Amino acid sequence: MNRVWRTWVVLLFFAVGTSLITPLIPLYQRELGFNDTVVTLFLGCYVLALVPSMLTLGQFSDQIGRRPVLLGAIATLAAAQVIIISEPGLAGLLVARGLQGAATGAFFGTCTAFLVDASPPGKRRFTSALASISVRLGLGLGPGICGVLIQFAPDPFQLPFAMHLVLLAIAAAIVWFLPETVTDRHRRPIRLRLEVPAAERSVFWRVLVPSGMIFSLFDGVSLSLVPVFLVRELGVTNYAFVGASGFLVLVTGALSQALMPGMPPRRAILGGLAVACPAFAGVVIAAPLGSTPLLLVCVAITGAAAGMVMKGGVDLCTEIAPPEDRGKLLSAYYVACYLGGFSVPLIIVGIIADAVGLTWALAALTMASVAAALWVALVGIRALRGLRPVEVVVTP
Repeated sequence: MNRVWRTWVVLLFFAVGTSLITPLIPLYQRELGFNDTVVTLFLGCYVLALVPSMLTLGQFSDQIGRRPVLLGAIATLAAAQVIIISEPGLAGLLVARGLQGAATGAFFGTCTAFLVDASPPGKRRFTSALASISVRLGLGLGPGICGVLIQFAPDPFQLPFAMHLVLLAIAAAIVWFLPETVTDRHRRPIRLRLEVPAAERSVFWRVLVPSGMIFSLFDGVSLSLVPVFLVRELGVTNYAFVGASGFLVLVTGALSQALMPGMPPRRAILGGLAVACPAFAGVVIAAPLGSTPLLLVCVAITGAAAGMVMKGGVDLCTEIAPPEDRGKLLSAYYVACYLGGFSVPLIIVGIIADAVGLTWALAALTMASVAAALWVALVGIRALRGLRPVEVVVTP
């Protein structure tokens, strides 16, 4: 196995463990007695730690090397899994989620850079796409695997995380023996700063932010509240189905990106939003119909459409920004997606669920998403008029 594929295995093994907890949330809610607002904090704590870690430790890996940051992130994630195995109560679970977020923020950007560093120059675009798809695939496999283990294996609160510790040990061993790719090291100040280049601000605020918030909010709800919805509103007792919501929304998003690599950014964003919003309405309709298959099919379609919106956003960033602004714009887009979908808006959905019920909260989310999607389609997309893709000039 060459270096690229060994690094890919590390990326996949790590990603699986960051979302393992998803199908366990209804069980924790039943055992510990917390409300739906607290359910959303399982993602909120994760993101609050992830964003500053992402903004700082990626820079740090450019200075001290990729391997130390990757090994530190693996160790931090292992510590979080050990805390969860100890069944620490609600406060301990939220602390563990924060550690998982910090580890993820340090790991994904650094490992993607490590993967691209190891790739031959002619295959770096493929390798970058492979990393993006693999992250979503690994995140989706976590809930799918955990749901099956909960249903068919003993010790559901401990076994999934104990098994992941074995995968992390394998990942750490692979990283230990991989050659470092950062050889020219210069110490520079680490800055916690998010900057949107002036030339791209109109597109960023009118198109990238609202579309990114919509797709990531669908992801966040599918990873937190939909498992609770399945158990409480539909009476599902098979936890393989509970884990399937997180699996489907993420894995179908990875597949849609892989199957339609050439779709133009504007069409990917608008088409993805046009499919995702009505598809998620099917999740709400599944409650009065009592149909688990309808819910899972609609979650899968929503995930595939959300994947296209994400692909369109990333492609749009790389298309309109010159090389010197590309990294800044991509970083700003990713942070907007995480904060827009996994923090305050998600908590608001949880508060609405506690006030009027989970079905009505998801219905309100669907209507708000439709309104935001219409704004992007009718108003925001005007920011793209007159923009031309940045031409890459290759000098001999």
